[in-house]
Amino acid sequence: MRLIDITSSNWEKVILLTTNPNNQHTLDEEFVASNTYSIVESIYEADWTIKAVEEDGQLVGFAMYGLPEGSGAYELRRFMIDRKFQGRGYGKQALALIIREMEEKFACKEIYLSTEPGNSRGKHVYESQGFVSTGELQDGEEVYVLRIN
Repeated sequence: MRLIDITSSNWEKVILLTTNPNNQHTLDEEFVASNTYSIVESIYEADWTIKAVEEDGQLVGFAMYGLPEGSGAYELRRFMIDRKFQGRGYGKQALALIIREMEEKFACKEIYLSTEPGNSRGKHVYESQGFVSTGELQDGEEVYVLRIN
């Protein structure tokens, strides 16, 4: 598994990845904004790095991370594994790669993310990599933090 840049040759495949059970592509998917929305957001807000998750030559997921202007906190803003590839351990593998890449790129000591309260599968993946709930809510989502030694 590896994280790859989103380019003119793969962006269309990235936007077709979805978490929606019915395979319909919408701006707000199950527990996450769509990859289309996230890619556009990264164009207009330069603080974000976007990556595709690739496994054996197949695109299986997407991530967007960075340091939002004025926040002072590194954030994993978006992370998804396509519904067809969920339940195979790809989320845990990809999240470990994202954490490592953020550590190398930013030398950050904390990474924050937020998730909807009902996202039990996502929470399991985050907690498996060391994220813990802060007990805070942000825009109705539970905030998690990973403290890096």
